[in-house]
Amino acid sequence: MFKKFILIVLVLSFITSESQSDVYIKNKVRNYTNIKSSHELFKKIEKDFITDVSRVKAGYAWITLHIKYQVSNSLLIKEPEQILYYNQEDLANKIQKKNGKLVEKAIKEKAGVCEHMALVLHKLCNYFSIENELIKGYVKNSPDEIGSNPRFKNHIWNAVKLDKKWRLIDTTFGVDYDSYFDRAESNFTYFDIPKEQMRLTHYPSDEKWLTYINQSTIKSFSALPMFWDSFIEAKAELVSPKIGMLNDEEKRKSFTFRNLDENMKITYKFENENFTKTPRIRRSRNYTNVIINTRRKGILTLYFNDESALAFRVGE
Repeated sequence: MFKKFILIVLVLSFITSESQSDVYIKNKVRNYTNIKSSHELFKKIEKDFITDVSRVKAGYAWITLHIKYQVSNSLLIKEPEQILYYNQEDLANKIQKKNGKLVEKAIKEKAGVCEHMALVLHKLCNYFSIENELIKGYVKNSPDEIGSNPRFKNHIWNAVKLDKKWRLIDTTFGVDYDSYFDRAESNFTYFDIPKEQMRLTHYPSDEKWLTYINQSTIKSFSALPMFWDSFIEAKAELVSPKIGMLNDEEKRKSFTFRNLDENMKITYKFENENFTKTPRIRRSRNYTNVIINTRRKGILTLYFNDESALAFRVGE
């Protein structure tokens, strides 16, 4: 009994130290406000952090805290970029040079899109000689995309090998804000994303990473509901329905979750409605059944603790 008690204490201490480590990393790099280049950021992280894991986390935290996601507001239509090259080696060198410019621009201006953020982390890992890869693919940007197969890749994220294991990392999804939406925060939910969660939100274009996360077909992925941060953070499973397109002719709509916190506040709202409503909720052991009676059409969003959790298209 005493040994079990000691083991529990050690486990709790480890969990606490890990969470404190994340908080420490975030608070430390928050003060890196005057960074002007990737090399300067690399040297700063190298000085303040020792392990590969803490260094990559520091890079992730700095990116999510200091680089604002910002799409160009230019009204000018740009010509598609063309790269002239003599051979594959020449092409690789020109792409590397182009990507290097994107990295320095993002760090200097503290702004960019998913490509800039992923490239900054990629550059930092290369500085530290940590094996890593860029992953291109597809994510849903709105519930309107449920059921629609993508025509092109629209996202890029990272895979970093730490402790001989590939860790899936998405700096773009890791950007968060405090409750007042006036200060950037770093959401570590998207650092070392579990495969079963990655399958809900990301579809890699490379066969290697499709196999690694055991992703389904693009048609099956596109048919999924749209999942937001609060669902991922809840660490629950949507048992049914498995698809995001619901029949409006069936008035009773039932949603079943496994391992959802019984204290979780669940509400729902259709698009263009001003207020959320409370559904009927039944709980049995580790299952939660949410029941909504309506034939209304449109985008239906479920909320966990007043935050968007997942969305469905009804009758469209």
